Formats: sequence, structure tokens, C-alpha cells
Amino acid sequence: MVTLVTQHTKAKIKLNSEYTEQLEVKTGIRKGDPLSTILFCTVKESLMKKLEMRGNISTRLKQICVYTDDIVLVTRTEQALINTFQKLKQEEIKYGLVINQNKTKYMRHPRVQTNVKNKEIEIEGMKIEEVNSARYLGTIMNADNLIEEEIKERIAAGSRPFFANKKIFQTKLITRKTKERR
Repeated sequence: MVTLVTQHTKAKIKLNSEYTEQLEVKTGIRKGDPLSTILFCTVKESLMKKLEMRGNISTRLKQICVYTDDIVLVTRTEQALINTFQKLKQEEIKYGLVINQNKTKYMRHPRVQTNVKNKEIEIEGMKIEEVNSARYLGTIMNADNLIEEEIKERIAAGSRPFFANKKIFQTKLITRKTKERR
């Protein structure tokens, strides 16, 4: 159906109240097109079903969190991570999707602290760097499961607008009532 809508499409451009000659549109669906979002989500949903995530949260060896093009794989072992990533990569290639190596990282959450330093793992020629913290959907996650870094970040984000407008708050030219208005 998408092919029928996008193939052999012709358009005219209105310029100074006059139309140009008819042109053939040779590109498919553009990134901002609403249909693009629907197709992308449909493909991602189909892809996630092929990863076979059965069981519940306590019995699964692997879990996956997906929000648009952001994916988090949660596994209990390094081998499960490698296997799941390989399967994800193979399925994405079938759909014409590409994993961005620069944005692909992994984080270890050991139950017991170890002296293992950050290391890279290589999966099908892609080197994946280990990180101690990462941002996912605007929230900072870290290997120690601590929230202090996130709280500091949110306080700083809330303080920025205040300090950017500090002179306005201190001026005597604007009434207090106007400053307090929302």
C-alpha cells in the first residue's frame, strides 16, 4: 500500500500565484512525514516480536525496553547480551535498519563489586564500549544504581532559568506581583 502511494507520484509547485510544470517525485517517505513514524513503529514492533521475549520479569534471561529508536537490552549474563544483540542486529538488517555504533554502549550492574575495569566487547565486528553511566529517555542510569547524579542534574536544570533571569527578579522596576505571576 505504501508503495502504491509513493510510486509514480507527480507534483506541481505554486510560485507567485502560478504553478510550475508537473514534476515526478522520486523520493519515498520523508523523515518528518506522519506515515514515516507509523511505518517505523510498525517495523520496530514486528522486530521486537521476533526477539522472543517470553516469560515474566523474574524468569527472563533477557529483557528489552524500546522507545522509538532507543533500545535498552537488559540481560543477566554477557553471553545473553551477545546473543540478543546478534539477533537484534540480524533482524534490523532484514528491515534495512542500521545500529549506530557510536551510540551503542553497555553497562554492567554487578551484584558484588569487582575490580574489573571498563572493557570493550566485540560482536560481529562492532566494538561496544562499557560505560559507568548513560542517559536513557532523559534519565541518568549508572552502574551503582545511585540516584544522586540524577538529582544533581535536575536541580541544576531547574536552577538555570532562575539564574538566567536573576537580574529581572532583583530589579525594582518590575513589581513583585508581576514577578510572581505565572
